[in-house]
Amino acid sequence: MTVTLITEADLAARWCMSAKTLQRWRMKQIGPEYLKLGKHVRYPLEAIAEYENQTRTNVAFKGAEEILLYLQQTGQATIEQIRGACLGGKKPRHQIHTHIYRLMRATPPKVKATQVCLDPDSTVMTTLYSVCQDDEQ
Repeated sequence: MTVTLITEADLAARWCMSAKTLQRWRMKQIGPEYLKLGKHVRYPLEAIAEYENQTRTNVAFKGAEEILLYLQQTGQATIEQIRGACLGGKKPRHQIHTHIYRLMRATPPKVKATQVCLDPDSTVMTTLYSVCQDDEQ
């Protein structure tokens, strides 16, 4: 079994960051597993892929649980209802949008958006957010 290793410079280029950032991460014990061979640092490609997947699917950010719980209790809600009920009602609208966007882009998605007419006689649409069910993913 062969393990593919890449250099610090290659990983920095892959992630569009400086090698100094990776060095700082290692000191803080952040980032993927690495091997130190003498003065040389190498990253196993498998550990990099695992870290990227973990980062991509992580929705454990402040506010996610509260938004998900609120949507589970209400079934569906508009952005303003979510904003008023969650996070103390003090977060700006764009920050709530960012939270919801991350929940929608998670793997698997946690929240879905549906466009609906609030009034059948009107062409004005609004977005309702709800929790994704397991069979919808």
